[in-house]
Amino acid sequence: MNIAVLRSSGKYCFRPDTTLNREARDYYLPDGVEAVILTPCIYSRVVKAGKCISVKFAGRYVDNFGFGVLLDAKDSDPLEAICLDASSFLSGETLPFSEIGNAVFEVGVNGKPVFRQDSFSTSTLIDALVTVSRRSSVRATDLLAVCLPASVVLHKGDHFTFQGRKVEIL
Repeated sequence: MNIAVLRSSGKYCFRPDTTLNREARDYYLPDGVEAVILTPCIYSRVVKAGKCISVKFAGRYVDNFGFGVLLDAKDSDPLEAICLDASSFLSGETLPFSEIGNAVFEVGVNGKPVFRQDSFSTSTLIDALVTVSRRSSVRATDLLAVCLPASVVLHKGDHFTFQGRKVEIL
C-alpha cells in the first residue's frame, strides 16, 4: 500500500506505507531534521486497481473520504522529505461521499487555528485520481491524498490538533 499525494502545485508523489501514522501518536523529529512542514489533506482509499482512469469511471475506484495531516522535512532533499517514518497522519475514520458537502475540517497549531474549510467536493478526489493514474498505476488499498492550501512550519515543542487529536512534536 502506498499513499499517492497530489500537491497544490498539481504535481504528485508517492509516500511509502511506513509513513502512515493512523493512531496519531506523538511525532519524534529524526536526527538531522530541525523542522517539519505540516500540510492538511483530504484523502480516500482506492478500492480497485487501475491505470489511465477517466473521469467518467473514476468514481468506481474510490470510496469514502477522511481528513489528515502530512509532515515533510523542511530544508531536506525533496525525495527524503516525504519519506519520514510515521509522518502521514491519516485518521482511518472515513465518511461516505454522500456527506462530503457537509464536512468540516480544522487544524490548530499550538492552540491557534491555522486551517478551516467547510466546503468540499468529490471532484477534488476524482480529479486527483485521474491525474495520478495517467502515468502511475494505483492498487486496491492504496490511499489517495490531496493537499489543501495551508502549510505551517513546526519545530520541536510545538503541537498540532486535527479531528479531535493532539500530536506533540518531540
